[in-house]
Amino acid sequence: MNSIGRGSIIEHPEHGRGVVTFVGDDYIGMCFDNGGNALLKRSSFERREEDEKPAQSMIEEVGIKRTDLPWPDSTFVFEGDDEPHYMGSHWSPFMNDVTEVLQRLPEVLPQALVQTGYGEHYPAPHEIPSDWPRGVIQTWPLRVKGMSLIVRIDESNKQLLLVSFFPFFAEGSQTALTLDRVDVWEGGCEAQISAKWGDAEVTFFDTQFLLNRAWYEASKRYDFVLAGLAYSARPATVFSMPVQQNPETLAWLGQLAADRGEDPPEEMNEINLTGMAMFLPVDSWGKDDYQFRAPIKQVREFQNFLGQDGWRVRATVFRFGNEDADLDIVITRRAWGGDAPPQVGQDIEGTLWLQGHLWYPHK
Repeated sequence: MNSIGRGSIIEHPEHGRGVVTFVGDDYIGMCFDNGGNALLKRSSFERREEDEKPAQSMIEEVGIKRTDLPWPDSTFVFEGDDEPHYMGSHWSPFMNDVTEVLQRLPEVLPQALVQTGYGEHYPAPHEIPSDWPRGVIQTWPLRVKGMSLIVRIDESNKQLLLVSFFPFFAEGSQTALTLDRVDVWEGGCEAQISAKWGDAEVTFFDTQFLLNRAWYEASKRYDFVLAGLAYSARPATVFSMPVQQNPETLAWLGQLAADRGEDPPEEMNEINLTGMAMFLPVDSWGKDDYQFRAPIKQVREFQNFLGQDGWRVRATVFRFGNEDADLDIVITRRAWGGDAPPQVGQDIEGTLWLQGHLWYPHK
């Protein structure tokens, strides 16, 4: 690695072949065959011992990929009873104690509506296996927002069993995702979907799993309607932070500018976080729980969502190059920490529960 100079053609173990454009003590600048430029640590060019193993040996050790299996094993992963999930925390934007909902269930159940969805109207490409549990989804007071109740059909005892109940908002933002896997909870009536959103992976709770599960296939692309129910949200308070750039980063950027006949970039003393988009899992919470920082593009008020007024804001939570990835975030007055209502152009931050449902599969 010490003999490498500008113009050398080398292979990076992960990123592939490219031309060396910069050589520093700790970093090497590369222009890869696809035209991309990157500054990489020298240590990242050193192949690990396991990287040198023959392909067949690696296959034998790792085994068959899940996506190589036939449906449904290619797509669905069934959790055991050692991975419990609790819906109670999702009620915090609406009330202090979930027992308030429990006390109202005898009143709600006779008025509940049967949920409808894509899978009810179109024939699915697969048959649901006979040993999978059957069930229905009921909603109250509306099919577009309110409380959703998952009911399992116990065919052996000819009775209905209430599995769970949770707040839902079905009028979110339509988003194209590539499905990776469906994690089915113990009991078989609820699930979380992990999928690629642009360059990022997200996991959300599927509010209509029982309706649409026969449509899901790993690696296929779908439009889902996503919504984030904010546990908490407030105006973002941190707008800039000091930064000290690595001298080799500056030298590399200067070399790239010189190669293009451009002036060298100015050294940054701080990073301005205004307008920054951030969407990260919350440590030790559910994998469909996220912390966010996002600039608002649109604000719409709502009234009486399970007793709460508030705002549905469309905000940018990711950026992929010049493309914004926007999400509808539902913020009740109870969850909002600002003195004034959220405004277009404002940066907000907080935590949310990501949920969604199938809108339609791509061909």
